[in-house]
Amino acid sequence: MKPRILISRSPESRGLYEAAVEKAGGEPLSFHCPDPEMDFDGLILAGGGDMDPSEFFEKNIGSYDIDIPRDKVELALVSRCINEGKPILGICRGHQVVNIALGGSIYQDLNPNLLSIHAQTPEGKNRTHPIRLSIMTMLGDLYGTEMTVNSSHHQANFKLGQGLYGTAWDAYGVIEAMQHGSLPIWTVQFHPEQMTGADGGPDGQKIFDFFLEQCRKICGN
Repeated sequence: MKPRILISRSPESRGLYEAAVEKAGGEPLSFHCPDPEMDFDGLILAGGGDMDPSEFFEKNIGSYDIDIPRDKVELALVSRCINEGKPILGICRGHQVVNIALGGSIYQDLNPNLLSIHAQTPEGKNRTHPIRLSIMTMLGDLYGTEMTVNSSHHQANFKLGQGLYGTAWDAYGVIEAMQHGSLPIWTVQFHPEQMTGADGGPDGQKIFDFFLEQCRKICGN
């Protein structure tokens, strides 16, 4: 039986996440604002707009494209996964959602120098940049000590939530990945579903393969 992977996504984001889950041997269940009580084996929190800053007790000083119903659903999903031991993979926005759900905070808008590295170009294309990886972590085991990733974000994690630790950083110390010390939670700031390895860069499918393997181990599929 294939692991059932719930993908919580923006309304317009569809196709690449589902294809990566299927290629890794899972059954994707893909929704905007899914029912937090539905049956699934693992959770992917996909990319999208910004979270409501009130969720981490701040005023809005740079957040936009806020989707409050999605915020509420995803925070409930993270809480359920933690309580039930279900694996979580957070991607871009999901990297920040997990951090906020566990009591962390974010930079609502990176400074102009960092935006020139991390935000999309004026033409709407992703940028790329190198990151360094910590050994004996999910990314370190899959890719070594460094890799080049895509980038399309203007926010980043600041204070890390309870139990989380950084596993990858850019040249300026921006946290590019995290995992939990005791729970099956992994997050990345970049978009592995868009990284095919066809251009000689790293293949992001490895992250989905890893995640599905953890789901199989935990759910017994």
